[in-house]
Amino acid sequence: MVLGGAGTGKTTTALWAARTFLESPAATSSSRVLFMTFSRSAVSQIISRSPGVISGLEERIEVSTFHALAFRLIRAFGRYAGYGTKLPAIQGEARVRLLGRDQSQLLYDDLMPEAIRILQSNRNIRELVTRRWGLIICDEVQDTNDQQWRFLQQIAHGKVMLLGDDNQMIYTFLPGVSQERFDTIRNSVDRVVQLEQKSHRDPSGVIPRLAEAIRTRQFTSDAVFGALVGGRLAVHFDVDDDNVVNLLCETIDSLRRQGARDVGIFAHSNSSVADLSGQLTSVGVRHVLVGIPEAHAEGLALMATQCAYSAGLVSREKLRAAFGIFLASATRSRNPPCLARALVGASTLPDWLEIGLLGVEQQLTEAGCKSIDVVSEIAARSWEAIGIPNGVGPWRRASGHFGRLTRSMLSREISPDSINELVDIVQEGRMQALVEVDFTERGYVKLMNYHQTKGREADAVIHVFRDDDFFGHEIEPFPQNSRLLNVAVSRARERVVIILPRKPAAIVRPLESLRNIDGNVARVK
Repeated sequence: MVLGGAGTGKTTTALWAARTFLESPAATSSSRVLFMTFSRSAVSQIISRSPGVISGLEERIEVSTFHALAFRLIRAFGRYAGYGTKLPAIQGEARVRLLGRDQSQLLYDDLMPEAIRILQSNRNIRELVTRRWGLIICDEVQDTNDQQWRFLQQIAHGKVMLLGDDNQMIYTFLPGVSQERFDTIRNSVDRVVQLEQKSHRDPSGVIPRLAEAIRTRQFTSDAVFGALVGGRLAVHFDVDDDNVVNLLCETIDSLRRQGARDVGIFAHSNSSVADLSGQLTSVGVRHVLVGIPEAHAEGLALMATQCAYSAGLVSREKLRAAFGIFLASATRSRNPPCLARALVGASTLPDWLEIGLLGVEQQLTEAGCKSIDVVSEIAARSWEAIGIPNGVGPWRRASGHFGRLTRSMLSREISPDSINELVDIVQEGRMQALVEVDFTERGYVKLMNYHQTKGREADAVIHVFRDDDFFGHEIEPFPQNSRLLNVAVSRARERVVIILPRKPAAIVRPLESLRNIDGNVARVK
């Protein structure tokens, strides 16, 4: 087990261990390493940050999330576990919320238990899988839940390296995630390596010390004062909800002028994130709403459905339902929007939306006798054509991906065969977006909730607290939520900005003690 705080080099240490293993005399040309994590953003960052460490060995080091590997196993061996030759598709949560569960399809949450079932029910498959990797590295072991830990035990045969930090344990609401189990794991390993508490994310140590002070509730410590006076921390007090977006615009512009390469905006709840996204969109601030890969996937599905509609292969009802599913997937809410329910026939559509849909449907029908490039262009423009403001960002990213997926087919004429081939290609891309690759990470400004911050980092992070934030029923010293704030603050490489309302939640109320410290830094808005 390798222990270390945020940015102390756990990942780099593990990758050097992988290289050492693959270059050891005991390794063969077929020896492989598996790096497991539960964050798709972490997958891309691990790969992008490690070219020098794993140079020449890239093909022998696999980086995967738990769910992506489970999906690979189901696809590889599902035919031997009762699925037949054609594996079921994965249905998104938005479709389930709108139309109910389709029992012929898998849910995302089915992937882990189904992969475990396949491994447990067939000894030959389990032995084949466990022989593939001589070293398995598991990241964020302190936050692996019961299913993930069982899965890891099923696939592990050779050496295992666990990376963790109990001060970053933020998923204790999941079954099996607890300090007790982390201690049990730590006491059972052959060797524990404690890395030096020196941050490679912020070598000055200012941000790590600030994050640790917040975790331990030392709001009047030298670590906090030093960050304030040194310009690494700024706190804005008494900010009304109506003024948040203006302050965000000013702050983003200021950070950009100071040379920040990227900015993360963090809010506590999904509803707060959704509100902020709508406000930023209304004032023209381009941003990425992190953590809704389903919107990207359902955007692809909607474009493919439009192509199928142009060839007469799907009904108008199914086409409109696909519009509703995309809208629901692009909205951070447990309850689908009224427009989404109307699109699946649960209520009457407003006149403006009916007119917009009829226009798109007419264009698709008229394009049915032309080539795929014509109908693809109509499909890619359709969402903005019907006039629904929600989901524009995910739609644009999905339309670019759709173009890449279908590029080889653009000159072909529309026919049932060509459209069915296109749908199969896009369906593969949809499955990848749901399970394997996060297509939502590219953008200067990234907006997310606190539980989505792990595995990410930015030059500057902005924490937005609202009057109605609810952090549960914890009391001082807020052990769970203080770890959450520690993780979120430590994502910053250079600067932390905190925006407080007039009546901040108890967990951040002590920050008001900074109100009179260096008025040029801790400003009242």
